[in-house]
Amino acid sequence: MFARAGVLEDTAWRLSEFRSMSDEVGSLRPASPRSVQIRFGADGAASMQLDCNLGSARWQHTPSSDPSNGQIEIGPVAATLALCPGTNLGSNLGGKFAKDAPMLRGYMIRDGRLSLSLMADAGIYIFDPVPPKASTEDGGPRVWEVTGAPSGLNLRSSASASARIVGRFANGHRLDNLGCKTAGVRLWCYVQRFGGGPVGYVAADYLRPAIAPDGTMPAGEDDSALRAGRGEFDATGKVPCGDQRCDFGVARAGGGFATVVITRTNGRKRALFFRMGVATGADTAEAEGPRAFSVRREDDNFLIRVGPERYKIPDAVIYGG
Repeated sequence: MFARAGVLEDTAWRLSEFRSMSDEVGSLRPASPRSVQIRFGADGAASMQLDCNLGSARWQHTPSSDPSNGQIEIGPVAATLALCPGTNLGSNLGGKFAKDAPMLRGYMIRDGRLSLSLMADAGIYIFDPVPPKASTEDGGPRVWEVTGAPSGLNLRSSASASARIVGRFANGHRLDNLGCKTAGVRLWCYVQRFGGGPVGYVAADYLRPAIAPDGTMPAGEDDSALRAGRGEFDATGKVPCGDQRCDFGVARAGGGFATVVITRTNGRKRALFFRMGVATGADTAEAEGPRAFSVRREDDNFLIRVGPERYKIPDAVIYGG
């Protein structure tokens, strides 16, 4: 069926936006993040959620030399015909997508989002990944990003829409994934604000996997600190430390997650921790007394202070290359 293996098989996506090339139509968004969804089966069958209807079609694609883009074909969509609530086009994008699907010609995945383009530059459908029902232990994303929440996303004390609200997140906020579960008919994720804060549950409808600065989606457990502690480094070398250069070893876990162990000139070691390309802290012993941690960026480097110690860590140490 397929010319070459690509990246779409067994993936599921939900519609974020339709961008028309016509100024009269402009940009259209579905009524909710769950309104329009598509799953590409490895057997060439596509299943769809089309507002309140269900649809199916055959599909095939031909990746280019870069599998993240290429040509796509979706056959005529067979769909149920229930009259969905709402009278404006934005709340019935499922019907529009079902009609437009056979005219789709190109696909591209960039920064974790899928774009499907119509023939004759008639418009682009933009999709976000459907959040998986998985924890990081099962290969789920390490970090979520809040998206599509009309007035913010409530953090609740338990997995229920009637549970006490303990916080609220704006669109764009990043949250640590502590695991997801289904409660009733809804998927809820146990989260904590990226960088620390209260923990609780949020509705997965308004989450998408966060994309790291290198364009990847960090998933699965972050084992960088564990491997660094064992001396299992992905790279070694020297970095500036104050007025000297010190040996380092780095254990990487992808997507800007890394633990860098510096061996100072006096033989003592200092571990520096990075998450999503952000320097988050260092290991300090109580016997050392207070050691303020600070970081700033200079070109492609992290300039880090741990008390009186100074370190310059290039991006290449964190990401490789």
